[in-house]
Amino acid sequence: DTNTNREVVVECFAPYDDHRWVNIGKERDGMAPDAVQYARALRPPYHLLSFLRIKGHSTKGMSCTDKNTMVFVVLEGEITVILHTTQFNAKKGDSFYIPPKNYYNLINQKAREAELSLIQFQYDGPLPTVQPSSG
Repeated sequence: DTNTNREVVVECFAPYDDHRWVNIGKERDGMAPDAVQYARALRPPYHLLSFLRIKGHSTKGMSCTDKNTMVFVVLEGEITVILHTTQFNAKKGDSFYIPPKNYYNLINQKAREAELSLIQFQYDGPLPTVQPSSG
């Protein structure tokens, strides 16, 4: 802390093997509780880093981001992303984000488990826009 010249201890390292996986599969979506798992890793100021596992042939279920922006990186597998009225596939190494106040779903249509890294933060400002490509 620069005001007090005291060292402030913050959690800035989270070993993968220490993650506590929580079952979040939604039975209303026909999923077993362990079909979707979530682990919180780090909480830097105003952010949250976590991981998501989606078993083969499973869905996270439709969710709303509210004020959160959610940035994903696919670490393993491949998923179908539904963002409002848009749908696209994301595979290992691909990244995407879900803007605030949007409904989205993550669907694993493959047999293999998918794992994603996820950073969440709150942002209330304007979003950058792009012109649709004319083709």
